Amino acid sequence: MTVEERGREAKASKRILAIVTLSHAMQHLFVGLSILFPIMIAELNLSYSSFGLIIGISSFIGGILQIVFSMSSRAVARHILLAIGDFLIFIGGALTSLANGFIDFLLARSIFSIGVAPQHPMGAAILSDKYDEKTLGRAIGFFFGLAYIGNIVGPVAATLLSVYMGWRGAFLVFSLPPIIIGFLLLFCLRGRRPKHISSVKSSIKSDTMSLLSEKSIILILIALAINSGGTDLTIMTTYIPIFLANGIGADTYERGIIYTIGLLGGVIGPVMLGKYSAKIGYLKGAIISTSVSAILTYLLIIYTTPNLAIAIHIFCLFFMSFSIATLTQSYLLSTTEGYAKDLAVGVYFTTNFIFVSIWSSIMGFLLDYFTSFTPVLAVMGTLGLASSGILIASRRFGLKQ
Repeated sequence: MTVEERGREAKASKRILAIVTLSHAMQHLFVGLSILFPIMIAELNLSYSSFGLIIGISSFIGGILQIVFSMSSRAVARHILLAIGDFLIFIGGALTSLANGFIDFLLARSIFSIGVAPQHPMGAAILSDKYDEKTLGRAIGFFFGLAYIGNIVGPVAATLLSVYMGWRGAFLVFSLPPIIIGFLLLFCLRGRRPKHISSVKSSIKSDTMSLLSEKSIILILIALAINSGGTDLTIMTTYIPIFLANGIGADTYERGIIYTIGLLGGVIGPVMLGKYSAKIGYLKGAIISTSVSAILTYLLIIYTTPNLAIAIHIFCLFFMSFSIATLTQSYLLSTTEGYAKDLAVGVYFTTNFIFVSIWSSIMGFLLDYFTSFTPVLAVMGTLGLASSGILIASRRFGLKQ
């Protein structure tokens, strides 16, 4: 390959990275809207248990479809699946703005979760085809880290919009960018086609058997299932805003500032730790992130009022916890080949969403039962440490790291 050809290839890779990251960021705009959950719970007259059930059921639906989208990529181009996801995120967000009770919110959240399903496996798999093992961690770090800017923009914009338009207006406004990005994906990545269509059945079977035969991958999935109730991104962004509001009594503006500072850590962490872990090993980086975030979750128990210290604390917590997905996926992608990459990431997020659905419901029940965040934070920290222990055990069977 000539210097000119390498230059064109590098430019094309960066363009693809930018587009799929932008699509991912649209999803995380809605993650920032979790700052409005306390208001929604009150207005829709939901208990913590019913709220947790809504998050749980919708996450379960989205999780099951992660693997469906991953397998569909053998017959449908990945960027088309991504675009379909963005269109569904638009519909789910718009319907959320119209919700009046449990059933309405559940339906809207389920459609949103279906739209989220292709974002991670398709985006990560597209990048894994464009970057080699040495640069993949950095690319995946940008894919997650820069998309997490949506997490920062989300609560700030949502807080301001909710003041003038209410939480319904905020959801409606946030629903518009994803549909624009969906059309951008179809236009800018047109011409890309799936591969190996003629051997779909045998490829799925062989890829599945290959994944299941790797003990390190099985242990990582077990660790993920446990940490889905510990320091995982989804459980954090679901219950930390509620903790700030009802656990330490932060008002709307205090909550918005503290949460936004925390989410800034969630942007920086995946980028920095993704690059650093490319040197020390992605699995080792994941172990460090999981262990530290578990300890920081335990320490949240000491706070009783909103202050600068808790803002710095949550910054460090999100710096570590938001990096776990980046590092574990980078490891999985670096140890698989071809369409097994799609399947590996699909299985990863299917496991994640299914167990998040279970843990979200459990955490809601615990909050109602104990009427305190202390036991919930203790459970989350314990699950994080247990997950870290399993990741340490998985290194014994690691393929490359």
